[in-house]
Amino acid sequence: MKTSAIGTIAVLVLAGGGLFAQTATSISAHGNRYMNMFTGEITDSFCAVDGQHNGVTRNDKNTSKANCTLACVKLGGAEFVLYNPNTKRTYKLNDQEQSEAFAGENVIVAGTYDMETGTINVAKITPVIQNAF
Repeated sequence: MKTSAIGTIAVLVLAGGGLFAQTATSISAHGNRYMNMFTGEITDSFCAVDGQHNGVTRNDKNTSKANCTLACVKLGGAEFVLYNPNTKRTYKLNDQEQSEAFAGENVIVAGTYDMETGTINVAKITPVIQNAF
């Protein structure tokens, strides 16, 4: 009887240890977030696919990147994203209101990147200052 009870306790302890190991793995799997700086253009999710504003900018009313981006978001149902033309990579942005103020501009986005969703949790967006020289 004692042997049976000790065996049961040992199994429970080992099972608990396995459960702890599984929880630790889950925590590290969800720990894919890190603070970083990202550069690129605030554009819309439609135009970011091909990296240009071909559709709406042909219309006389919308000739700038900013107008194209705003039209696609407001009229077409797109979302603001950060597009890096050098890497051809698009990042989702969780803060759509802050992004709207920088539509069509080259910016630096400071934020926490979630690798699972491909989303930058925006802390701050600042415009890139072009050197006049």
